[in-house]
Amino acid sequence: MKLSYPPSIDSLPLSDSALALKIARHSPCSICDSCLGLHPPPDVELVVDEDAQTKSSLGDLTQYGSDDEDGPAYLENCACGHDVADHGAQLAIGKEELARRGRVAFRLDELLQDLDKLLDFEYTDDDIISLRQQMKLPVSFISTTSPSGESPVV
Repeated sequence: MKLSYPPSIDSLPLSDSALALKIARHSPCSICDSCLGLHPPPDVELVVDEDAQTKSSLGDLTQYGSDDEDGPAYLENCACGHDVADHGAQLAIGKEELARRGRVAFRLDELLQDLDKLLDFEYTDDDIISLRQQMKLPVSFISTTSPSGESPVV
């Protein structure tokens, strides 16, 4: 299966799903401890969404409608079995925190693009590891309840 990944151009307006994917890629899974960021399952081939670059250079053509109303099909589920919300891209963290995380994700993608590694989800280096520290959920957002909804016994 072939899915899209948004380009690393900061000036492009991204859809909510594209921004969520960028954030999730660099955020650890809140459900499983071993997953350090959303990555595609083995049966998924990722391609850069070239249409996003074309759309921005043509201006706002949304007034004319589109044959492809849904836009590109972005990766939504990780190989670990969890989705973008489980990887730090949920609205519950608030608009300011989501925007901050989006800026960090763009910076990370810029670094990867400069190294020609944008679609290499296994690649890391010291700069990427350091920036990804900013993608961890603040302690105030980590749930203190058990999966059954009961507070843990202390």
